Amino acid sequence: MKNKKFSENNLYWLTLLVAVCFFLLFSGHLQLVVDFWSLFSSFLLVFLVIVLWLDPLWGQLILNDLKERKGAKILIGLISAVLLYGLFYGGNLLLGKFLINKSEYLSSIYNLKIGSNSLRIGIFLALIIGPGEELLWRYFLQRRWAARIGQWPAMVLVAVLYAAVHLSTKNPVLVLAALVCGLWWGYQFLKFRSILANVISHVLWDLMVFMLFPLV
Repeated sequence: MKNKKFSENNLYWLTLLVAVCFFLLFSGHLQLVVDFWSLFSSFLLVFLVIVLWLDPLWGQLILNDLKERKGAKILIGLISAVLLYGLFYGGNLLLGKFLINKSEYLSSIYNLKIGSNSLRIGIFLALIIGPGEELLWRYFLQRRWAARIGQWPAMVLVAVLYAAVHLSTKNPVLVLAALVCGLWWGYQFLKFRSILANVISHVLWDLMVFMLFPLV
């Protein structure tokens, strides 16, 4: 049954709102009272509530995905995270040959951890940020745009937007990383149609890059 609350205009305005809010988040201008990790998590939770209100069937689709072939989806997510980390590890070595200020840009990313407890960041990444980004960007925006413009155009559109919101950081390394991740997870979702596989890949990759095996 088609959800009457959801319309094409909802998708346009929600996409724009997501882009503006995350652009402001990554600019650093909102971190006057609340720290980055709390803001990031709060933004995601608010948008997920909005999405669930606009599209109640979205929640049921997620539950259905979690019930089917869980073992295979978990394995796909684990392999995906390891391969993506390997891609970033190799890319990090190459960037050093072409980008003079690579270390400075990388350090500015990891500086987001300064002043925050590592365990707290890990909990945010594993329980809210990783799952929340996949639910919002891939399982909602990419899936909904695919119904409007097709699977491949939607994947590229959402990946480019995912990278574009990072432009406010003025950090080309972070923007490039976001584009690569957006295309990677976007293609993974297009191919396997599993939010569980995407969430596992995103969470494990986040933990490896930020906590376990940082690239600086």
